[in-house]
Amino acid sequence: MGKVLGIDFGSKRVGLATGEDEFGIAFPRDVIHNKGIPLLITSILDICEELDVSKIVVGLPLNPDVVDGENKIMTQIRKFVEELGEKIDIPVFLFDEMFSSFEADEFIREAKERGDKTILGRDAYAAQVILQRFFDKSGT
Repeated sequence: MGKVLGIDFGSKRVGLATGEDEFGIAFPRDVIHNKGIPLLITSILDICEELDVSKIVVGLPLNPDVVDGENKIMTQIRKFVEELGEKIDIPVFLFDEMFSSFEADEFIREAKERGDKTILGRDAYAAQVILQRFFDKSGT
């Protein structure tokens, strides 16, 4: 049990979401700029320490159109997760993120309709979708 960090990895921007295993509800947190994997990992490590994260969930686009091998972003995500795993003693899970950006767009639209004052970037909401799906699937 504890805090969980959800990550929507992108080559330019990385969305972050947080939640707690106990409650199983994900919230968008932030969007950080991807200035290379070493700097990104340093930022993630700082966030994990600050929040006392016990688990990390990283979205992986499992595209049914990719039959053999992987596309470029899948390879980048796996490299990021591998390097992150070497630097941190926290379990890191890959979780399917298919269509998470479309759901994120819907969250943003609904937030605007409600008149929310603070609307984070699409990537943070995509991370929220990924993390919420993880909670839902794991029965948290």
